[in-house]
Amino acid sequence: MDPVTVGIVMALAAVASMIQALSGFGFSLFIVPFLAMVVGPKETVALANLLGTAVNLTQLRSVGRAAERGMTARMIAGCYAGMPLGLAVLLAAEPRALQAGIAVCVLAFTGVLARGWQLRGRGPAWDVGTGFASGILNTSTSMSGPPVVLYLQGRRLAPLAFRGTTTVYFLATSGGAAAMLLASGALTGRAAALAAAAFPASQAGRLAGNRLFRRFDERRFRLLVFAILLASACSALANALL
Repeated sequence: MDPVTVGIVMALAAVASMIQALSGFGFSLFIVPFLAMVVGPKETVALANLLGTAVNLTQLRSVGRAAERGMTARMIAGCYAGMPLGLAVLLAAEPRALQAGIAVCVLAFTGVLARGWQLRGRGPAWDVGTGFASGILNTSTSMSGPPVVLYLQGRRLAPLAFRGTTTVYFLATSGGAAAMLLASGALTGRAAALAAAAFPASQAGRLAGNRLFRRFDERRFRLLVFAILLASACSALANALL
């Protein structure tokens, strides 16, 4: 593997893991647009799911008990129903179009979060539907977070419950997505090797995020995250168009 590529992936994994540990979301939203420019959009989906699985697995011990279990289980079930559709999109889509779609999704979600919009539906049907939409996005772009984050913000969960619910959800669904990608042939040996190389960096970022969780001003951090997401999405969109 190219040492420069490995170094870039390690740095991206560290920052994305810190964002995830600090806020409960943002791993794929940050890392996917940049990875798409480094390794290509289709390999990015597999690599992001592998790294996301590792980060959430190691994060589970500290926040997993705070998860809203019934709601989380229903969202996971909906996600697994949607993932085969997303996988079909991934296998059929032209790479440049897929990269542009990733960038547009990040831009749209960043704008929605910045304006404070939320999904205000409640009940089991909403849980399953949110997971279904997330599942389609997961295996097509590796960005399963937007529907889940919007929905959980509308439910007004406490910060620890929010982090616990997203950690359990993303762990269960990214692991399943990685298995589907492996079975379909979309998970390459290079993606697996890059994930293994970036694992220590991702854990360093996760630990840093956990330390900052109780110290960092939430408003300032959210502004920083929005700026990072906006920059990554614009870079990916420009790369896809040019």
